[in-house]
Amino acid sequence: MTTPTFCTDCGHELGIGRFCTNCGRPVPGRHPEATPTVSAPAAPPRSAPVVPPSADQVPPSARYPLYADAPPTVTSPATRPQQAPPTPPPLLPPGAAPAPSYPAAQRAARPWLPWVIALVVLALVAALGAFLLLGGDDAERAADDSRDDRSEGPASPGASDTGTPERPDSTGTGAPVDAPDPEDVVDLTSEVTATVPSIAQPSRDRQGKVVKFVASNMWDGKARTAWRMAGDGTGETLTFDLGSEVVITDVGMINGYAKVDGPINWYRSNRRVRAVQWEFDDGTRITQEFGDERTMQMAAIGPVTTSTIRVHLLTVTAPGKTDGRDFTAISEVRFLGATSD
Repeated sequence: MTTPTFCTDCGHELGIGRFCTNCGRPVPGRHPEATPTVSAPAAPPRSAPVVPPSADQVPPSARYPLYADAPPTVTSPATRPQQAPPTPPPLLPPGAAPAPSYPAAQRAARPWLPWVIALVVLALVAALGAFLLLGGDDAERAADDSRDDRSEGPASPGASDTGTPERPDSTGTGAPVDAPDPEDVVDLTSEVTATVPSIAQPSRDRQGKVVKFVASNMWDGKARTAWRMAGDGTGETLTFDLGSEVVITDVGMINGYAKVDGPINWYRSNRRVRAVQWEFDDGTRITQEFGDERTMQMAAIGPVTTSTIRVHLLTVTAPGKTDGRDFTAISEVRFLGATSD
């Protein structure tokens, strides 16, 4: 039997082996299974004649192994790795929004966040310390009712938080008055009456007691009581009637609300009078400036005969920085002198 040159099944050019190197079919005349017996009729062709490829066509590369490739490995359900069930989200109370979740890579990309928080906390602590050192001494002063506030020095002439009216000179128009005998000089304040611009509404202290701010509080001998008016008293005038003509030698006042109620220092919280002008019947005007002291601040004016004393408020501070109250207050006034009898 003549051995074909090309495979009768796939048309691939045959080599010298017994099988087609392209499809693995036995080659007739070379393999016993492909050679028909003498007694058996020739096997009918399995397919239509195959046209051999052209001479210039490059044959495909041989496949190895010649038989079918090994079947893929199939894993049975019993041998498959079991995956852990997903963790259910935590239960949240009604109305609560779930916390945002961030990928692990995003969380790991913020190593600077703790340092930023630490720097912010340090800055806040430093700012609080600076405030307490520079301006937060009111609470410390309020803790001791018997401790006087130290003066920062009298206000400079012409200086005011709200403006300073023009100050007339201190030259009197009356005749010279002889100074009274020192033994005759007494406190004349207790017999006075006063006319004030206005009176603030009553308030209550920490124990719930009603506190009134009438004019007579200025000569009751109690520094914890005060006359008080709402707002800035700059430019206002208080008039004191002595009842008769007397010789005045000294005047003075506690220039604010000198009450300390527990942690609250009302002297620092309310407005304080910084400068006044004392005016007498003969036209004499004496200017007095005050420091920040919760004590009586006196001024010797020389002997002046008068029956009234007018107090012009020249300079008044702004409300206190701590628990500021927009009221002008005077706790006490004092007039020393002798009667003209």
